[in-house]
Amino acid sequence: MRKSTLRDVSRATGLSIFTVSKALNGGEGVSELSREQVLKAARELGYIPNRAAQELRKASRDSIAVVTASTSNSYYLDLMAGIQQMLQPSDWTVVVGDVAVNGAYDPALEDRMIRRLIESRTAGVISTLRLSFDNTQLLERWGVPLVFVDSSPPEDKPSLPSVTTDNYNASLMVGEHLAGHGYKRWLFLVYPSKWTSRFDRERGIRDAARFHGAHVDVIESENDPASASAAFADYLAAQGRLPDVLITGNTPLLLGAMTLVRQRAIRIPDDMALIGFDEFAWAPLIDPPVTVLNERSEEIGRVAARTLAAIIASQTEAEARGQPANPQYLPQYRQQVPAALVVRRSCGCGGGPHPFVAKETSR
Repeated sequence: MRKSTLRDVSRATGLSIFTVSKALNGGEGVSELSREQVLKAARELGYIPNRAAQELRKASRDSIAVVTASTSNSYYLDLMAGIQQMLQPSDWTVVVGDVAVNGAYDPALEDRMIRRLIESRTAGVISTLRLSFDNTQLLERWGVPLVFVDSSPPEDKPSLPSVTTDNYNASLMVGEHLAGHGYKRWLFLVYPSKWTSRFDRERGIRDAARFHGAHVDVIESENDPASASAAFADYLAAQGRLPDVLITGNTPLLLGAMTLVRQRAIRIPDDMALIGFDEFAWAPLIDPPVTVLNERSEEIGRVAARTLAAIIASQTEAEARGQPANPQYLPQYRQQVPAALVVRRSCGCGGGPHPFVAKETSR
């Protein structure tokens, strides 16, 4: 016969694992009725607490974790700035964990990281990519709220909160601008589908090309500059000519493409126009300055942090009432932030920055 676990006690009482643990350890914030219910269930189930695990769970929940996927992407710098701005007045410490060092996603690293976050009693997680099914379930089982940014929730968990760019309409906006230049041959250099923002970006670019009578080729690269440079070089070798415009899916891919552009003395925008997703601090300083689709990642960070804080506050209130403290996810926690096209000279336009803001949409 298997040993009874904390989860068995939680299931028998209808209380969260966190509340059950606090009741067994004499923690505050649990009503006497709930504590008696937990102790009675533990006796009946023959549950024997693991003292080492108890000490682990006594740690205070004073940190928020941000799971990134390649911190070399400037998107994350602005995202973190927004998160820190929103959480600075609180007592939470923000910690960052990267599961795609140098752009290479590592599922084993994700597994280790999620388990470590649970062990350290992290109050909540903001993730920039979809986590595995098992890790999403694990966070749910331990009552750790999860908010996605830059990636949509998994199909089997549609109620999970997310704060994303309206990538489809952003891509349509990019395509409309390119069509205004008369470009007919487009190349979209994009990252792997592990980063789910890729789907709506690609769909929008393809639809925009069809709407405006252009042809678009889509090539995939690993999410790092060296791979992007190699993928672009392979495309040029196969095609034997430059596209009218190169669209890069994010800043690491833009950096890789620009490396090849410099090596081959390709003139931007005379030989080929260039436009990238994601604003970055040195975009206006390049010659020519780079036209970008600004996702407003700092604002996304602020909205994500505010959303997570509201969920944690709701959990705390439920615990104080002696009620189950499972995260409560409301429909309004699925949010999109409109993007802005910042027009500079790399797309073929003259003059200084000229931002066009996409219309805000809702899901």
